[in-house]
Amino acid sequence: MAHTLKTNLLIALAIGFLISTAFMSIPSMRDGTSDWSGVEFPGMAAAYLFWGALSDSVFWGTVIGWAVNAVVYSLPAFVVFSVFTAMRSLQLR
Repeated sequence: MAHTLKTNLLIALAIGFLISTAFMSIPSMRDGTSDWSGVEFPGMAAAYLFWGALSDSVFWGTVIGWAVNAVVYSLPAFVVFSVFTAMRSLQLR
């Protein structure tokens, strides 16, 4: 069971990183004028929170925003994969 949880987590993180990369690569979303600008909020909030600790580095702020968004967007995928794995294991018994 631990092996499947680890696999589910890795797949979910990969999905989260792809979604985060897509959101962070669209420049019109970063200027705040787009209706979709709220999808970057979890990562941007973390970047602003830690910005002062990282000496106002734009690079590190972007990295933190990207990573936090990836984790946030991977959680629903992880839950879905875990539910399907649990249902499949119950059917096999």
